[in-house]
Amino acid sequence: MKELYRRLALRPRLTWEILFASFLANLMSVASSIYVILVLNRYVGYGFDGTLYTLTTGVLIASFLGMGFASVRGRLASAVSVLPDHELNEKTLTVFTRAKLSALYRMPPGRHQEMLSALKTVESAYDSHNISAVLDGPFLLLFLLAVAFIHPLLAGITVLAVAATFLFTLSGMRQSAPLDERQRDEGIAHRNLTLSAVSGAETVRAFLGADFLRKAWRKQMQSIQELRELMDVARDRSKVRLETVSMLLRISIYCFGAMLAVAGTMSVGGLIGASILSAKAMQMGSSFLQSYLAGRKAEEALVQLEEFHAMPLEPVSGSAVREFSGRLELRDVGFAYTGSTGPVFESLSFRLNPGSVLAVTGFNGSGKSTFCKLVAGLLEPGRGLVLADGIDLRQFAPDWWRRQILYLPQEPTFLNATIRENITLAELEPESAISQERLNQAVRAAALRRFLDLSRLGLDMEITEGGRTLPVGIRRRVALARALMNQGRLVVFDDPTEGLDSEGCLAVYSVLNVLAKAGASIIVATVDPNILKGAGFVLDMNEKPTPAFAATREPKSEDAT
Repeated sequence: MKELYRRLALRPRLTWEILFASFLANLMSVASSIYVILVLNRYVGYGFDGTLYTLTTGVLIASFLGMGFASVRGRLASAVSVLPDHELNEKTLTVFTRAKLSALYRMPPGRHQEMLSALKTVESAYDSHNISAVLDGPFLLLFLLAVAFIHPLLAGITVLAVAATFLFTLSGMRQSAPLDERQRDEGIAHRNLTLSAVSGAETVRAFLGADFLRKAWRKQMQSIQELRELMDVARDRSKVRLETVSMLLRISIYCFGAMLAVAGTMSVGGLIGASILSAKAMQMGSSFLQSYLAGRKAEEALVQLEEFHAMPLEPVSGSAVREFSGRLELRDVGFAYTGSTGPVFESLSFRLNPGSVLAVTGFNGSGKSTFCKLVAGLLEPGRGLVLADGIDLRQFAPDWWRRQILYLPQEPTFLNATIRENITLAELEPESAISQERLNQAVRAAALRRFLDLSRLGLDMEITEGGRTLPVGIRRRVALARALMNQGRLVVFDDPTEGLDSEGCLAVYSVLNVLAKAGASIIVATVDPNILKGAGFVLDMNEKPTPAFAATREPKSEDAT
């Protein structure tokens, strides 16, 4: 409940208004019990119709007022979580968009989706209904006092019933906690399997993976079903206990109340009124407990979110130079992934001067893509320095540095947006005439125009599932066009011709030639012989632990060292 109290403390005036509305709403709800008592004691005993009309009019007014106060309370309570929920969503979005890539790589599969589920858990736990139920808790005393006013013995019975409800609920919660955790883990595993079946639909069919998938699916479903049965038993047991307590409360109230009425210490109207009030007290206690349990789950979700929010973030500010020349230097750079048995490479040192062309070669898995991500500032070296114009990349503002790079990843991914929006992501004013002209140039240079002309929506075609539904060659063309929207002096292309047809390859060759003639520094990871022929320097990632850096032709004195 700490989080709820924190949220209420952020809006003290609003909290007092909710409490006042709750007090009035609960006070009005007592009117129905008083009405029953007075009707049975006054009207039935004396038969004066005026008394009945007066009492009925009064209870109707009180009921409508109670409904109004409850409605006002609900609207006020809904405002309590608006700002905290917004801040929580913003923090989560910040981590998704600014967390260091190496930290995201360390997250176990399904963790991202789990964080979104945690957000929903927190939002639902602190909605207006649960906040109202918790704030109604103190007014439980109002109904207990009303029962005590009728007779203390009946109030004591009600207190015992409410206490038993609390104890049974808390006991059930402790017993079901391990099952909840197991169900969550099984749910994540099953969701990951389902996603793999959907994204790998072609694999399932082409390589007869249905049997493997079916076995894994059935095994998971059997485990989930067993957990559901255990949880159903626990819930049924808890439900039976609570229903038994409620039944025993009614029996006890009528039993002892009847005895008191016969003894003349309490009226029949008081007996019926006490029954109504005790039932209301039980209902309030049950609602409070349900909200309390939701709050406990939300606090567990908040712990997960806090761990997620503690991930290291990229800085939002940093250095910048007036004009980046394209000079790049690595000094004793080493890198290793967390949990790996050894470094990808180490002790790597070389310098590229503006206008140099470096080809990065190597077998699959040798570290070419890792090297490209280091140069792009997406990963940080474990040791050593990556310098641009003599300045450590970590000192630059990340946004500024990425505007200096034309980056084409090996496995391009996209946001669920239009092709136009994906290509112009980094544009400050994507709708301006200059941006539109550059967009058209990038589309032509990437040989993407024919595909767009054949599409009904053209650039406004929606990309879904991160671009997995697009053909490989089209994905690479869109990614190339996106890279060309930047006007930086450093080009980092990772296997740019992979998956392209002859037209696409020619487009890549043409783009590299234009950029080289413009004096851009080019780093391209490739095994394409046509690109290797144009490289002035080669970095062979097959050499371990230190890749071999060499010139393919006699360099000019200012090219590289």
